[in-house]
Amino acid sequence: MTDITKYRNVSLTHQTYKTLINLSKVLLPDAKLSISKTIEQIANEKAKKLNGKIKKIQSS
Repeated sequence: MTDITKYRNVSLTHQTYKTLINLSKVLLPDAKLSISKTIEQIANEKAKKLNGKIKKIQSS
C-alpha cells in the first residue's frame, strides 16, 4: 500500500499524459523516466527558475 504521508495522486488528461511521455524521453534520453519522476523533474526545474519566489507566494 502507498504511504500517503510521502506521496500524492494526480489526474491527467490523455493529451497531457502523452506530452509527459514525450518530455520524459527528452529530459533523460538514455533512461526511462516514470511519469511521476517526469513531473517531479519539471516541478523542481521550475521552482529553481523561480529562485525562491515560490516561498513568498505560499506564505501570503
